Amino acid sequence: MDAVTLRILYLMLTILIFFIISCIMKGSLKIIQKLYIASSSFLIIWIGAVAGITWIEDKKAPVLVTLDAVTCASMAFLVMTMFIMSYCFVHNLTVMPKKCCWLYLFPIVTSTIAFTNPLHHLFYRHFSVYVSEVQFGPLFIISGIQYYFWSCASIFMVLRYGLKNRHKMIVWQVMLFSGGLTVPLIINVLATLKIVDFSIAATPMAFFFTIICHGYAIYFLNFLNIKPVALQNILDSIADCYVILSSDSCIINANQPFLDNFGDDYGMRINSYLTSVVEELEPRKRDVIYNLLNFFDICKQSTSVISYEQAILCERGKLYYSVELTPIFIRRKLVGVVALFADVTKLKEDMRREKQMLSREMERERLASLGQMVGSISHNLKTPIMSVSGSVDSLERLIMEYRESIGDSEVTPNDHAEIAAEMEEWLKKIKGSCAYMSDVITTVKGMAVNMNTSNITEFKLEEVFKKVLILMKQNLIKHRCNLIIENKLPEDVYLKGDVNNLVQVLTNLVDNAKDSMGTKGGDIVLRAWYKEQVVYISVTDSGTGISQEVKRKLFVSMYTSKGAKGTGLGLYSSAGLIRGKFGGEMWVEDNPSGGSVFFVKIPLNT
Repeated sequence: MDAVTLRILYLMLTILIFFIISCIMKGSLKIIQKLYIASSSFLIIWIGAVAGITWIEDKKAPVLVTLDAVTCASMAFLVMTMFIMSYCFVHNLTVMPKKCCWLYLFPIVTSTIAFTNPLHHLFYRHFSVYVSEVQFGPLFIISGIQYYFWSCASIFMVLRYGLKNRHKMIVWQVMLFSGGLTVPLIINVLATLKIVDFSIAATPMAFFFTIICHGYAIYFLNFLNIKPVALQNILDSIADCYVILSSDSCIINANQPFLDNFGDDYGMRINSYLTSVVEELEPRKRDVIYNLLNFFDICKQSTSVISYEQAILCERGKLYYSVELTPIFIRRKLVGVVALFADVTKLKEDMRREKQMLSREMERERLASLGQMVGSISHNLKTPIMSVSGSVDSLERLIMEYRESIGDSEVTPNDHAEIAAEMEEWLKKIKGSCAYMSDVITTVKGMAVNMNTSNITEFKLEEVFKKVLILMKQNLIKHRCNLIIENKLPEDVYLKGDVNNLVQVLTNLVDNAKDSMGTKGGDIVLRAWYKEQVVYISVTDSGTGISQEVKRKLFVSMYTSKGAKGTGLGLYSSAGLIRGKFGGEMWVEDNPSGGSVFFVKIPLNT
């Protein structure tokens, strides 16, 4: 070995020792930095052993065997450490897994065989520092194959990772890492095949180039920085697919699900331009690209987040995605847009099923309400109709009596006046019954017309109570119930909203109170009072009461205790009306004397 090569080895030793000391003094080393320092340490030992071989003048001294064994062991540990480093890089590890520690069994076995070679001569049949005189044993060949295997595996693993991600920073790191490993690999191939007559210092000097490349990647390019990978993992976690577009609509990065769903079917691949892709697509698929391009332009112009929904056709059928485009800025300059695709197919299907189910339940409730309304109308109109019918019969009788009295000398003017007065009485009863029927029909018609509309007006609670009484009167009489109304609101207090909504709520509460009373009947108290700009309404019954378990479900789900006779939408929708239309709330408490008390709270300032 010439003096120049020896000086280069000393310089490399100095640089490596200085670098390792400076790294250790910084503290808080990451796993990649620890592995890098370990590989540098193995190279120092290797170079030191090579330098020691050159110091010894007697080339047949026994210590040369030991120093050569040190070089073999150092190379084996160095190559394995770099393989583990590449594994940690590819899998984004912050802690070296235990299974990687078992890989060190290979260099341990190699080192043991090298150090014990004088006992079995399996590593060298004849050892010599001169290449022309050395005779290799079978295990030396296996050790060489092992070196090539781990080196090639490291290069393949890193290159595959770089091709898969194609992130600019990762590509540079991969090039440095794989290039640094390739140089000593080529040197060893040339030396093994005896194409070039290298000295024993050639391989460690080549690995010094590897250490330089890895060090530059680690400390200048932030080699194995988990930030790009972490950002990718974050994007994967918040979106099913994502694609990063440059400012000129070029696809610069995308995750694998995006490429699977849009790559083959829609031609959207990395390094392709959306404007070029759309021209190659069949017409029925162009809408997907057109929409993305349109919203991409809007996002760039508005420099704000843009969202839209997109349907696509693929092998699995029709899929729906919620797309969110977010502009990317570097130093206040827009450089691109990231598009996040969230698969909402299942959500839309669930919403469709839920809508159908709710529609069916609402239809059932509507029919039940309609049946209840028809029953209420029939009960409310039956009595006045019978009264009108009876009054008409009486009038017919009086008219016949009056006709027969015409020309009768015994009928005095007083008798005629009496007949007329009696007819007036029956006419008053007919008018009263007709007025009552008109009120019922007007109330029902008003509720029916405004069932699907919102008519916001100012009204008094007295008007609401009157409509409730009209609608429920005959039904309550039939079930032996008596509605007691206690309106303690001041005359100048007005509520604002849809009067029919409140009528619907209170009618439902009174009807539920009537059902809870059973066949025994009783008093139902409808009370209203005013306190601190809030109107309170309560409906009190003396029925069977409500269990705590049922109370928890009444206003938060479609729950009914009436079995097939109820849908559970009554109180659920009533609470929604009070909350949404009046800004109030509903709740239920136990009646101390038995039964339940339902409360409605309506703030006047809303």
